[in-house]
Amino acid sequence: MSVVAALFLIVMIAAAIQGAPTFRPSEPVPPASEPPAPTTAPGATGLPEEVEIDPTSAAVVQVFAVILMLLVVAGVIALLVIIVRALLRAWRNRPTERRDGAEVAADVAEVAAVPEPEVVVEAIRRGIAGALQAIDERALPTDAVIAAWVGLEESAADAGVTRAASETPGEFALRVITRRSGIEDDASELLTLFERVRFGAHEATESERHAARAALRRIEEVWR
Repeated sequence: MSVVAALFLIVMIAAAIQGAPTFRPSEPVPPASEPPAPTTAPGATGLPEEVEIDPTSAAVVQVFAVILMLLVVAGVIALLVIIVRALLRAWRNRPTERRDGAEVAADVAEVAAVPEPEVVVEAIRRGIAGALQAIDERALPTDAVIAAWVGLEESAADAGVTRAASETPGEFALRVITRRSGIEDDASELLTLFERVRFGAHEATESERHAARAALRRIEEVWR
């Protein structure tokens, strides 16, 4: 009995030293992994499905695109044409310092006449002959007057006389033609008629054609 009691006492002392026993639950075992559920329908490849386009609709869209492009191009061309015409009109109608033919003739008459070189004489004679031919050959009086005076301007330019920077072609031609006295009125009459027709939108008449021809004849007599 004493031996049993001693053993019991030893067990109790050991238990007291160790402390009260504690029991911990075992760690849960993770369940077996399951394959993820498919997110796409069976047979899907994962690529976006192609949308079928109706060929007829695509053709209609292309036709409309071509028409729109042509309209835009036509609009741009029309705008350019309008701009170019406006610029040309502005250039033709630009304000130039033109004086009346009578005023220029009066100024020229104050300058003493000097003998002309032969080249000047021949150029003026050719210009007068060409002006008379234009007066007779042109069907419309307006065209005849314009062609006649333009011919005089060209002959004056060919005469070798220096044109002043402030002179218009008409004033220059008048100065060259009236280097011989006695034709100032006839030359200024021609210049005035030309300016009315060319720049004033005046339509020349047959009587004005006849008057221009008569003035040219008188100028021709002086330059013979």
